[in-house]
Amino acid sequence: MRCAILSLLIATAATALGKRVELHWDIGYLQANPDGLDQRRVIGVNGKWPPPVIEVNEGDVLAIHAHNSLDEPTSLHAHGFHQRGTTYFDGVPGVTECGIPPNGNFTYEYSITQTGTYWLHSHYEAQYTDGLRTPVVIHANKEPHRYDEDMVVMLEGWYHRNSKDVLQQLLSTSEYVRNLPFRPYMLVNSHGGSDLRPTTFKFQPGRTYRLRLLNVSATGMVRFGIEQHEMHVIEVDGIATEPKLVNSVQLSVGQRVSVLVTAKNSTEANYAYHADMFTDIQAGVERAVLPYTSIVEYAKGAPLVNATDKDSTVGWDFFEDVDLVPIDKQAPPGVNKWVPLEARTAIFDDRREHLTFNNRTYAKPTVPTLTTALTTGYQAFYPDVYGFKTHPIILDPMTDVEVAVFNHDNNSHPFHLHGHSFFVYRRGAVNDDPAKIRNAGPYPVRRDTVTIPPREFALLRFKADNPGVWLFHCHMAFHAEQGMMATFIEDPYYIRNGTNLPKEYSDNCKQMGIPLAGNAMGHQGLDLPDEPKGPFPLAS
Repeated sequence: MRCAILSLLIATAATALGKRVELHWDIGYLQANPDGLDQRRVIGVNGKWPPPVIEVNEGDVLAIHAHNSLDEPTSLHAHGFHQRGTTYFDGVPGVTECGIPPNGNFTYEYSITQTGTYWLHSHYEAQYTDGLRTPVVIHANKEPHRYDEDMVVMLEGWYHRNSKDVLQQLLSTSEYVRNLPFRPYMLVNSHGGSDLRPTTFKFQPGRTYRLRLLNVSATGMVRFGIEQHEMHVIEVDGIATEPKLVNSVQLSVGQRVSVLVTAKNSTEANYAYHADMFTDIQAGVERAVLPYTSIVEYAKGAPLVNATDKDSTVGWDFFEDVDLVPIDKQAPPGVNKWVPLEARTAIFDDRREHLTFNNRTYAKPTVPTLTTALTTGYQAFYPDVYGFKTHPIILDPMTDVEVAVFNHDNNSHPFHLHGHSFFVYRRGAVNDDPAKIRNAGPYPVRRDTVTIPPREFALLRFKADNPGVWLFHCHMAFHAEQGMMATFIEDPYYIRNGTNLPKEYSDNCKQMGIPLAGNAMGHQGLDLPDEPKGPFPLAS
């Protein structure tokens, strides 16, 4: 508790030095055709799409006054923000709020104490894949790396169908329907299409550029690299690192990587950059590369250097985050609580394909988990009060936690933790192949989203020093909706005694007919007679 109070004091001191940034967002529908291939309904802000990039400085306070002009609920989640002392601004319907109902309002207020690259997106179902997402850049007061110019590179696999249609297909009881082909179309900064206007980045000789790469897709991993240009990784998921030389980086959904690129000293040629999507995590599409190529431009009309795959300088080596060294060196915590999570995809007894942790598939409770933690007294310490389907995990204050995630699937998963950055402590194979063990150094890199390849595991450590309700889930938007989520309830005592909800929280719940007290099903105590336990995996 002392640590939580100290964190809040530090945050208060930091924000006192900054400014208040106020944004008014009217979230609504409009039409867009970002790749020139298909016009469809998207979700934008203030009558425009894509939503504007947000830039703030360390120490600022960012307030977003959101109005929902959609015909369904919405929310805003600041991906990567720790939300110390403000778990109710984490933006997850059914977890930390009820959602913003149609014609409803909610103000999200963030004390900016972190730095680096983040993004803001809806956390209502898979809604962000319909366009409600944007980068957030937080400039440090003392930037540890020197560069001349900052560029945002938002990478996205775009669907020509809305998210509900895709999810309905993936949850079909028909294997034939589930596996019907569908594919994303690659966008960079919301533009794509070979004959439309792929995004060009203009370089000037000798200048050093910081490229802030973000993967905001629904599904695929993206490889990024520039022909005949070296890159140095200097940040992952908001954590500044010592420079690491690479010729490409791979980003799973939710991940951010900043690289420094020094331009050549000549304008005699332009160079292709590649932003290729690897579809190993998507049903209905064979494992393949969906290529995207555009131009780093030194001079208009100069010859283009675009090598074939055989001669390309952009490699496919998996980006090893355990090799990175953070500038702010911290030793990892020990292990007081071990949380094993076995990630699997399976057909359940409802004939649908679900994704699970420990054979349990997530379902949103009737009452948000935060409400339950606030209104059930001493029973808030009992996992059962939050409902079987939320996969609740209680964390005592200041506990040293190790989450051991074992990916038994034949595809990669990116796992994201709300409320914390974790230490990537170890990687390895689920079959204990010693050749695949990769241990971090004495000061492991920290991040909030980790890629775990097929049949591999990762050990992730963090200290439970941030009271609140925090999701842990696969960040493939459809995988999360198919059930691969769990809930950490961290320090229930502090949640109840140190949380003051904004009035709009209860206003929105009332408007949506959601109870303002009670367990997961809206009853008292551990009485959950109507709680669904299933579906369950079919016996193999």
